[in-house]
Amino acid sequence: MFLDVKSLTKKYKSGERDSLALDGVTFSADTGEVCVIFGPSGSGKSTLMNIIGGIESATSGSVTVDGIEITNKSSRALIEYRRKYVGFVFQFYNLIPNLTIRENIEICARLGDDPLDMDVLMAKTGVKDQEDKFPSQLSGGQQQRVAIARALVKNPKILLCDEPTGALDYKTSKDVLKLFEEINRAYRVTIVMITHNEALKRMATRVVRVKDGKALSAEVNENVYPVDQIVW
Repeated sequence: MFLDVKSLTKKYKSGERDSLALDGVTFSADTGEVCVIFGPSGSGKSTLMNIIGGIESATSGSVTVDGIEITNKSSRALIEYRRKYVGFVFQFYNLIPNLTIRENIEICARLGDDPLDMDVLMAKTGVKDQEDKFPSQLSGGQQQRVAIARALVKNPKILLCDEPTGALDYKTSKDVLKLFEEINRAYRVTIVMITHNEALKRMATRVVRVKDGKALSAEVNENVYPVDQIVW
């Protein structure tokens, strides 16, 4: 498996007591799959994604990405892992306001050893005609498309998406999800998406349900639906 999470535990100190954010989470995903992790707020989804992304450390258990176990890596090694392997797409786009759209994407292109062609990628994500504008001149959906292009341009092996449609209206959400669908087909990048929207599990090849820090289920979805056919 490309992504293998085993018995992952994360504890936080809360005064004199420990708070358990993740409690023995285990699941896996193969290369080029779309894995949706869903559950209510406070279920541990973001903590799980941050550990997979090398942003947070685990208390115990392991995460292996493309044969590399990251839970035992040093801070310096994790920086290199994030640079080479991981693209992040967040709910709030985190674009640099005083840089143009092209410049926002170009910054991340410089991080990769084998970046994608910027012009082809911008055309594919639908932002090529916006390249000289600044983020404030774009709609929320357009900014999220830029954020996706920025995450992809360095040619990562895994794309981690934290509630990527949470700040968008229904129509724009569908457009962005269709873009993920197209990106997955075009580049075969493994996508891990966390959401509280249970309907989105229908677009995934792997579905992980979490609650109270536990993985209640981790299943292969035998009936993947195109985004156009999903209603919520």
